[in-house]
This record gives sequence, C-alpha cells and structure tokens, in this order.
Amino acid sequence: MTSETHAEDIEQKSPVELVSAEAAAAALEEDAADSKDSNGTALSLLSDALDREKNNEPEPKDGEGHVMSVIEHLEELRMGIIRSILAVVIGVSVALIFGKDILRILKLPAGNIQFQALSLEEPILVYLKVSFYSGLVIAAPFILNELCRFIAPGLTVKERKIVLPIVICSPLLFFAGASFAYFCVLPSMLHFFASFGEGVIQVNQRLDFYISLVSSFLLYMGLCFQLPLLICALSFTGLVTSHLLLKFWRYAIFVAGIVAAVVTPDPTAFSMLVTMAALIALYGLSIILVKFMGK
Repeated sequence: MTSETHAEDIEQKSPVELVSAEAAAAALEEDAADSKDSNGTALSLLSDALDREKNNEPEPKDGEGHVMSVIEHLEELRMGIIRSILAVVIGVSVALIFGKDILRILKLPAGNIQFQALSLEEPILVYLKVSFYSGLVIAAPFILNELCRFIAPGLTVKERKIVLPIVICSPLLFFAGASFAYFCVLPSMLHFFASFGEGVIQVNQRLDFYISLVSSFLLYMGLCFQLPLLICALSFTGLVTSHLLLKFWRYAIFVAGIVAAVVTPDPTAFSMLVTMAALIALYGLSIILVKFMGK
C-alpha cells in the first residue's frame, strides 16, 4: 500500500514540482559538500599551524605567505615615515650637542685662515645649519633601512639580495668619499685659495660661505663614491656587465673628468686630477666586483 500510494503521489505531481524538488535536493548536496570542504580547509590550516608550532617555525612574513592590502601598505608607509622623522630628530639633537666640535673639524683644512661674520646672528645660523646637515647624515642609514623595508615585500628573492649590501655599504662608501675629500683634496684647494692673493690683498673669509663650500664638496664626493654600489646593483638587473664596462672605459674616463671639473671649485688642475683619479679607480673597482659576481 505504501509503495502504491507513493507512486500515485509522484504521478499526481506536476513537472514543475518535480523540477523544483530535484533542484532543492541538488542544492542540499552542494551545501553539504561546501561545508565538508570548509571543514577540511579549516582542519588543514589548524594542522599547519600546529606543525609550525611543533617545529618552532616562524609565521609566514609579508611577501612570502601573506599578500598585503592597500591599507596595510599605507599603514606601513605611515609608520616608516614616523620612524624616519624620529631618526632625523634624534640625529639633529645629537649634532646640536656636538655642533661646535663639528665646526672646528670643518675649519681644520683651512689652516690659518681667519673667518668673520657680517651679522650677529650669522654664527648661530651657521651652527644650526651644520647641526641640521650633520643630523641628516647621522639619520641617513636609518632612513635608507626604512625605505628598503617598505619596498622589500614587493621584491623577488633575487632582488632582495641587493637590499642588504645597499644598506651596509652605502653609508660606508659615503664616509669614504667624504674622508677622501677632507684629507686629500680640501687642504691643497684651500691653500691655493688662501695663498693666491698673498702680499697683494687681504682675504677675510666669511664663515657662512666657507661652511657652504666645504659641506657641498663633502656631500658631492660622498655621492660620487656610491658609484661601485650603483654599478653592482645595475649588474643584478642585467643592464650592465663587466664586458660592457670594459668596452666603454674611454667614455668612463671622459665622464670622470667632467664630474671632477664640476664638483671641485679649485681652478687648478691638481684637485681636479686627484678627484678624477679617484673616480677612475672606483670605476675599475666596480668592474672587478661585477666580474667577481659572475656578471
């Protein structure tokens, strides 16, 4: 009786009702499958977390196992800017404490040249200028580190290998360039300026102009000494090779002469030749480093 009644009920249903019943059954089966998959995914994630905790493995970092959203990028940028500003404030504060000592160091290459100020506030303004620039130099490695941290998640593993040498070598090369200018070029250049009008005219050097001259020259030489780092970074991208650098060595000497003539205010050939020789030596060092890296 039951089977006959069920058959009669099916026969009494319209085609629309049958299709609706089949669709409902299919939907129930899909919901059950989705629930099973989600439970399986959750169990898989929980199992991975337990395995990492058991093996003392770190959580995946940004750029490795997590894709950062736009909001997260903006938040990281905001925090990087705040940390950079804090580093500048600390650097300037330290430079303000040793500002007079920095001024004495900058005046040493001038020898017996006497300096003068044309206004009462000029010594204070020069002191603040030197302290600010010195603070930027102190904070520069930290700012460079924050910049590299911000762009690192978007780099490939090969490109990330360039970041660490840049952070370490860039401040060292800048210090080497500034030291070269301070000890090797500035004394002879300032001696020429002081002795040119000796016995004919008395030179009273203004302190502000002298500090600007020396500071800009130290900055330019520090930037010029970044040449090996720049060429090595370009070699990783495939833009330059050691063979290409050797091929264009004549043009490199020509460009080195132009740069030396621009950055050295000394009209004599001595300072320009010393600077040009340093740039050519840096170019040769770059070729050796690129060849050593197999490029």
